[in-house]
Amino acid sequence: MSPVPRSLFTTDSLPERDRFDAWRTLFAAHALDADPVGFCGSIETTQVGPMALRVMNAAPQGPARSRSQIRRDGQDGFILHLSQHAYRVETEHGVTDVPVGAVSLNDLSQPYRRSRVPETGSLILALPRASVASVLPDEEALHGLILHGGAGRLLADHLRSLATHSHAITSVDAAPIAQSTLHMVAACVRPSLEAAERAMTPLDAARLRTAKQFLRGHLRTPLRIDAMAKALGLSRSQLYRLFEPEGGIARSLARQRLAAIRAALDDPLDRRSIGEIGEAYGFGNGALLSRAFRQAYGVTPRDYRGSIGRA
Repeated sequence: MSPVPRSLFTTDSLPERDRFDAWRTLFAAHALDADPVGFCGSIETTQVGPMALRVMNAAPQGPARSRSQIRRDGQDGFILHLSQHAYRVETEHGVTDVPVGAVSLNDLSQPYRRSRVPETGSLILALPRASVASVLPDEEALHGLILHGGAGRLLADHLRSLATHSHAITSVDAAPIAQSTLHMVAACVRPSLEAAERAMTPLDAARLRTAKQFLRGHLRTPLRIDAMAKALGLSRSQLYRLFEPEGGIARSLARQRLAAIRAALDDPLDRRSIGEIGEAYGFGNGALLSRAFRQAYGVTPRDYRGSIGRA
């Protein structure tokens, strides 16, 4: 049985003047807040099925993703970060303190910034969006979550165990280990999502959940607010109020439609043209689809399909 792919990058063999530039090139998906003078770092990566596990040791740094960078590089997926230092994460929803031993979860398609701290044995798990969406359908709500408490500690222990035993993982083990890790992430995330729901009244949380399910079942049909309100037993004003935190009903529906279009582009068995896929989800105008898709994911549908080898 062959071992899974592993790689090691270190700045030790480079001239000191070149170390930070080499490191910054390696992490091109982020702008790095760090002192270039005396910078050093190493990162070991183990590819376990669709997920990448990284162990990082480096001088203090603070990675960030901006709207302009997201539009420019089109990077996607999720990053889980476990540090031996406390730090802060800033998203468009505010600033959150991350205690030592907690796992932070960030969406590469949304802006964020982490405060500068040393990377001392930091563990980083990179997960493709499609994998996360397969176990957590509301993946757009995950950005900025901090996983701590009992469930978070279990996930942190699992990440440490993966790192400790990564050299023993074989290609045969990779798929089931990746799948079990995804299910553990989902199990740990759900309490945090439910806690956010509890900030609403229980009845409103249940109504919003049902309303989102209704939208998911009608992605291919025109949105009719009156029919939706009648089907859910709500007034129009109640429906509009429920979706205020989501940016409105139309925006929530557009996010779900774009996610469905991206899933279709990911599917190697779906041979429809981009125009046919877009039309199936209410985007009869190709330019409108391209603009909305780029705004959501930082890349056009054509470039996205090309990036996964399906031009």
